[in-house]
Amino acid sequence: MTDLLDPPAPPPAVDVAAPPAEPAVRPAAGAPLVLAALLLGAGLIHATMAPPHLAESAVEGAGFVVAAWLQVLLAAAVLVRPRRWVLGAVVAVNAVLLVAWVVSRTAGLPVGAHPGHAATLSFVDGACAALEVGAVLLAGMLLLGAPARLLRGGGAALAGLAAVVVATAAVASPSARDHASASHGEHAHGDMAAAAPHGHDGAAGPAGQADDAGFAALSNGHQHERGQDAPLSDEERVTLAGQLAATAALVEQFPTIAHAEAAGWRRAGPFSPGLGTHYRGPGFGLNPDGDMDPEDLSSPLLVFDGLGPDAPLAGFMYTAYGTQGEPAGFAGPNDHWHFHESVCVVIGPGGAIDTPFGADLEGVTEQMCTDVGGSWIDNTGYMVHVWNVPGYESPDGMFTELNRKITCPDGSYDRIDIGDLGTRDSVCLNP
Repeated sequence: MTDLLDPPAPPPAVDVAAPPAEPAVRPAAGAPLVLAALLLGAGLIHATMAPPHLAESAVEGAGFVVAAWLQVLLAAAVLVRPRRWVLGAVVAVNAVLLVAWVVSRTAGLPVGAHPGHAATLSFVDGACAALEVGAVLLAGMLLLGAPARLLRGGGAALAGLAAVVVATAAVASPSARDHASASHGEHAHGDMAAAAPHGHDGAAGPAGQADDAGFAALSNGHQHERGQDAPLSDEERVTLAGQLAATAALVEQFPTIAHAEAAGWRRAGPFSPGLGTHYRGPGFGLNPDGDMDPEDLSSPLLVFDGLGPDAPLAGFMYTAYGTQGEPAGFAGPNDHWHFHESVCVVIGPGGAIDTPFGADLEGVTEQMCTDVGGSWIDNTGYMVHVWNVPGYESPDGMFTELNRKITCPDGSYDRIDIGDLGTRDSVCLNP
């Protein structure tokens, strides 16, 4: 009974100087998993897109690397202990990235390879923005203590899986192949052409070649350096629209190679990425003056995306054989004509034209051409492509010499050595 007389034990000492530990947020079961999946998906897209952006600009590329690491680290923090400051960081970081994305698609970023030039919207960056919006909303709900009853059990699993599917589809989509340069359209093409040696349209060097499936390594003939398309006057726009209207009937008449061959058109050269397969019609003319008269406008070479009977029409090529300089051509200053030198042409069965040694290659002689039964052409005369067929409008400009929408069957622009072409009907490495 003496214990009842003992004084009560003193309460445990409390350190009044130490603040209470920040409580962890108690989200609905599965919510951290979904939030982590959203962050990891966005981080994956940023990491995948970093190399092509580094090839364009060190500043832009570094931004993608930093964004990827921040999102991956935040995903790990959410899974380990989703404290309030972690959720706040998720909201802040992704909100900043979303603002930067909106600016890049409207006014253009003030830094990078294309300062002040708005980029075009594509699936890959739209998917990344959607994942970031989801992360901001979910983290904000958890901060406010809002219930997330759908993010329990199967609901959480489906939401997390959806985030993974969206991210995977984005990095595997065609828009991810040349995202950095293609998103800037004509402006990017102008920069690339200005950097190309000898004024040839194409080659931007090993970095571009490695990061855009090989498109930057392509070239097509000799031409003046191409810059960004110049604006047209009202009169030029009206005249150009009238000239291009002549192609509408050709689009309707020859939607595929089968339609063209049935009407007597014959292949003129092999299929090449960026250029397609050219077909010459029975009424093909030389257009010696380079003016776009009605008869010239109605008889271009047709360009198809492929070699099979169902290969679709992709564009047109007009020629001017006989002008001393670049022809007047189409209305406005944006139709950039080119020419080829030292070309050996071999006429095949049915009138098909092959070029066993390609064009513009050093070391090819007239005797080499004679030995393979070909005809030697010192200079082909001027020619220009027109990419205005619906679905094949070139993102780099209507009159560009190459169209990035025309790829090899494997989706790349990889070619064999043109000297090895021989009688092949495609220059693709994997036809």
